[in-house]
Amino acid sequence: MRKYSVPAHVGRFINDLREPAGVIVRLPHVDRSRDPGDNFLLTVAAASNADYLVSGDKRDVLAMESHGRTHIVTTRPMLSILDL
Repeated sequence: MRKYSVPAHVGRFINDLREPAGVIVRLPHVDRSRDPGDNFLLTVAAASNADYLVSGDKRDVLAMESHGRTHIVTTRPMLSILDL
C-alpha cells in the first residue's frame, strides 16, 4: 500500500477521520453475516450510523449490499464517492 500512497495524504486522511469520531458506549448485537467473523463490521457500522462500509469480501459482506442505512461498497466506488 505504501507504494501507492503519499504519507502526507494518509496523515491528512487519518486526521480528517479523527475529527468527527466519537466514543460508542453501547454496541448493538448483530448476527447477519454468513461469516460470523464479519458481524463486528456490521456492528460498528450500525453503532456509528455509517453511510458506507468498504469491503473486498465479495462472498459475504458485499453480497449484502447494505446493512440498515449503511451502503456496502468496494474501494473503487468509494474512491469515486470521495472524488479521489
